[in-house]
Amino acid sequence: MAETTKLWAVAPVILKMSKDPTNFYIGRALWFSITFLYVSVVYVVQITWLRLFQDFQCHGNISKVCLAECYENHFTRPVLGVWYTVGFAFSTIFFVMEFLVCQSVRKLTKIFRKESLGKKPGDTHGNTERVKANEDEIFDLSREKPLLAMYLVYFLIQLSIQVIFLAILIHYHLPLIKTPIWCSTPLCHGPYECVLLGTQEKMMSIIILATYSVVIMMFCIMFFLYTINTYLAMGRKFL
Repeated sequence: MAETTKLWAVAPVILKMSKDPTNFYIGRALWFSITFLYVSVVYVVQITWLRLFQDFQCHGNISKVCLAECYENHFTRPVLGVWYTVGFAFSTIFFVMEFLVCQSVRKLTKIFRKESLGKKPGDTHGNTERVKANEDEIFDLSREKPLLAMYLVYFLIQLSIQVIFLAILIHYHLPLIKTPIWCSTPLCHGPYECVLLGTQEKMMSIIILATYSVVIMMFCIMFFLYTINTYLAMGRKFL
């Protein structure tokens, strides 16, 4: 019962983080959704790869030892390990940026409140208006260069991760399925013709991941250019 209560208590925190209470963090709810969907997609598509060794079969009179050796010779690079790593890195970078931005905004908000409330103690209404005006200035990325730089670096890192992941999917993981498998080792003379069961499902999982990576790359580029145009190019016009 206690564990169930803890799980339900986490839900409001997640919903609160997904909201966009400030106007400095462009697309905050969108990036939270993309991160959640990305982890969900990785979890779903990896199901077809869980029984990879059972799906790997070779024709002919081949022993289990030779079959295992042929399997190791063909799958020389990790598949699921790379997917898990990329999913973990993608979500971790998002939450790290979320934490750093929230800490920076909270610190700046306290500073502005102290400065505003310290002026004219008797004018309560005026102080409240100044607090709100100063807090609005915090959320202007054209004035807060560290927050702007953090925001732009986030897009570049996520874009780099997806570019590398897309290259791995196309040049390393996809050929594992499409290329014919012939096995011949010093201990197991052949050649043996081997096949991989469930090829279409495995290929579809790679296509889904590649498509999602392209979508994330497009979002990164669009948000990066939009941020530069809005807070750097447009900001200089009003200086």
